[in-house]
Amino acid sequence: MVRCYQRKKIIMMRRADPVNASKQLPFDIITEILSWLPIDSLVRFKRVCKNWYFLIVHDRKFIAKHMERTCLLRLKYVYKHEANKLTVLFDKSFGMAAFSAGLVLEKSLTNSQVFRIRNPATHQVLYLPNAHEGTRNMDFALNPSTHECKVVCFYGKDSEVGFEVLTIGKDEQWRPMKHPNTDLLKHRGKPALQYYRGSSFKCEGLGHFFQVTGDGQDWNLKIHSLDILSECFSTNTVPRGFYVNWWDSLVFYWNDCVAVADIAEEKLTMLVLEDYKQHKWSKKTVRVTFLEDHMTLKKDPFSVVNADSDGLHFRFKDRFIHYDLKTETIEKVNIRQGNNFCFVKPSLIALKGMKTGKVACCI
Repeated sequence: MVRCYQRKKIIMMRRADPVNASKQLPFDIITEILSWLPIDSLVRFKRVCKNWYFLIVHDRKFIAKHMERTCLLRLKYVYKHEANKLTVLFDKSFGMAAFSAGLVLEKSLTNSQVFRIRNPATHQVLYLPNAHEGTRNMDFALNPSTHECKVVCFYGKDSEVGFEVLTIGKDEQWRPMKHPNTDLLKHRGKPALQYYRGSSFKCEGLGHFFQVTGDGQDWNLKIHSLDILSECFSTNTVPRGFYVNWWDSLVFYWNDCVAVADIAEEKLTMLVLEDYKQHKWSKKTVRVTFLEDHMTLKKDPFSVVNADSDGLHFRFKDRFIHYDLKTETIEKVNIRQGNNFCFVKPSLIALKGMKTGKVACCI
């Protein structure tokens, strides 16, 4: 009799309604438990009841807490290396354009006007309205407090140059974004912004356009910094007297601040834009006793990917190179043509209009 009673009790427990079971615990304890679970589990558990659905899908504080605690997500990707341009591919038809708050902005490899934002953890995707035909750069930013997301597009074709912006969930089409000095966007009737450096990991939502202006021997390097969320530009001109040849200068992030530099006589001399709003610059010099072919770096001003007080991280032809500033040693990593893996912080963030797609890049 006792055994039969125990079996019946076990069966009843298995058939218990999870909603009623959850009522036996305070909701703050349930929230704490759920914040430690993997995203795949939460995607299923949001169907348990309305309270859980609202918590997992709409509660921004919970989403932020979960992102801090969750384990890294492993993504599979491949490199596409053509014409000295390196593209990260998560599938055969789209390449990565930017990454922010667990979301990926991707561009079509077959149609230059097609872009999408994808959450690789929840497998949700949002296709954007077709971009301008002459799109040259695109970036996006997300406000972690309000989850407002804006995408900015810089286009330049023939004599037509400008910016457009799209607020996800509010704008049905791209709208013009004014630059405070549109004359700077052109030089001799053509687009004058040569390069774009997207947001760094610690300064998301801040991008920088680089422009060389002038005639003859009187050249200037201007940096147009764009705060994507506020849609505001700030322009800085590299101080005169810095001997860098602007056309051969290196452009990268130094401790998450944009910097321009030159390599000469085993020294890397750089100007770091410490505060783009206050126009504050600092000059730094570090010793670099490496790369017999360092002059070839200057053919690609974006070969230096990132830099800090520990070392330089840059791309040279078909490999990545890390130079340790303290030990003055080099570590070379060949770019694999097959499958590669990276680890990113996953997020529960879902933008308005996102739909569950079949694109699954999680391994």
